[in-house]
Amino acid sequence: MKKTYIYISILLFGVLSLKPAAAQDRAYVNKVVKQLSSPKMHGRASFKNGDHIAAKYLSKEMKKAGLTAFSPDYMQEYNYTINTFSSKMDVMVDGNRLVPGEDYVVSPSMASLKQSYQLVWLPDTLTQVRSVYRFADTTALAGKMLVVPEGVRNAYRSGIKGVPAMIQTVDGNMWWHVSRQQLETGNAALKIKKEKLPQNTKTISLDVESKLIIERPAYNLSGFVRGSVEPDSFMIFVAHYDHLGRMGRKTYFPGASDNASGSAAVLDLARYYATNKEKAYYTMVFVLVSGEEAGLLGSRYFAENPPFPLEKAKFVINFDMVGTGSEGLSVVNGKVFPEAFALFDVLNIKNNFFPNLRAGGESCNSDHCPFYEKGVPAVFLFTRGKENQHYHNIYDTHSQLPFTAYEQLFGIVTGFVDELKNMPFFKKEL
Repeated sequence: MKKTYIYISILLFGVLSLKPAAAQDRAYVNKVVKQLSSPKMHGRASFKNGDHIAAKYLSKEMKKAGLTAFSPDYMQEYNYTINTFSSKMDVMVDGNRLVPGEDYVVSPSMASLKQSYQLVWLPDTLTQVRSVYRFADTTALAGKMLVVPEGVRNAYRSGIKGVPAMIQTVDGNMWWHVSRQQLETGNAALKIKKEKLPQNTKTISLDVESKLIIERPAYNLSGFVRGSVEPDSFMIFVAHYDHLGRMGRKTYFPGASDNASGSAAVLDLARYYATNKEKAYYTMVFVLVSGEEAGLLGSRYFAENPPFPLEKAKFVINFDMVGTGSEGLSVVNGKVFPEAFALFDVLNIKNNFFPNLRAGGESCNSDHCPFYEKGVPAVFLFTRGKENQHYHNIYDTHSQLPFTAYEQLFGIVTGFVDELKNMPFFKKEL
């Protein structure tokens, strides 16, 4: 790391003399987030082709921005299999109907199910899956559902061997995931708010309809601004636009922070470089992928089937959940590419963008990963702040997203890109 900062200090005067461009458009970003998180997008997943509606909208925005398309309508088609819950979703606890998304969520791998269960309660003190077998006879659970305390880690997400039906109680807001929706199973699993499941509850009834969609079409989008100096080298901006969709007919997950915010930031950068072509030293590529929530499927497909030579890519910046910033900015993979992080840090100190810049280690938790695995230097940016901490829940709405430090995010990114031409190819820290 010491050598990194010695090298950065050589560039320090030049960097400190730069003033990153301030051409961001907050009104435009807010408009895009409002559109993507609206009910008509249905949570940007399979229900009523919400993700396809979003793709068409984003395609039009790319065209309006003036991007050149790699393919017709900017779209790259691929397919994946997904288990969906957009029909009947009815859960009754001792005769009281619960609200999906608010009171409970169901496992993404559940098959259709219509059944009543007698509840079997485990002690609240349990924290280990192996302790479950001390209190429950897994050979005698037919027609019964095990109530597992929140402290037993990964019980809901990974299941408990020998337990065909379970509830895990949770304090606070519900959050959902769909990363295992390709795997439909016969087991029943729910998370339910603790306050909605009193200790004296005896029965629960489920009437849930799921549908496994085989090889469903999905779309990535990409366009570019041709480089003014080195057009055969590529700077890539990426974000995922998909989200969780619906749970039943009435409940949808808006996904304003995750990740309408990142998608809007990529489009805003596209508009900036399309308008200021002299700033595009390299060819600037703008990629919006789907299938992230189901396991980075879109970005993985794009990295495997790039419309340009990926070995010519200089750097990838991935934006995922960038609507806050009061507490700072995180740079995932910052420790892997210390020279890149040091440049971000110099820009941040000079311009007082964020109160804290945090370097994260190697991680494959977002859409930078497939590019990184292909050998392209890549980081993932997300903002931090208590002003919005909604994640994978029904409260992640446009009205809850303040974009506290959007101008700062735009400034540090464009400043980084301006200086990229003066840097060597970033190497992975071993």
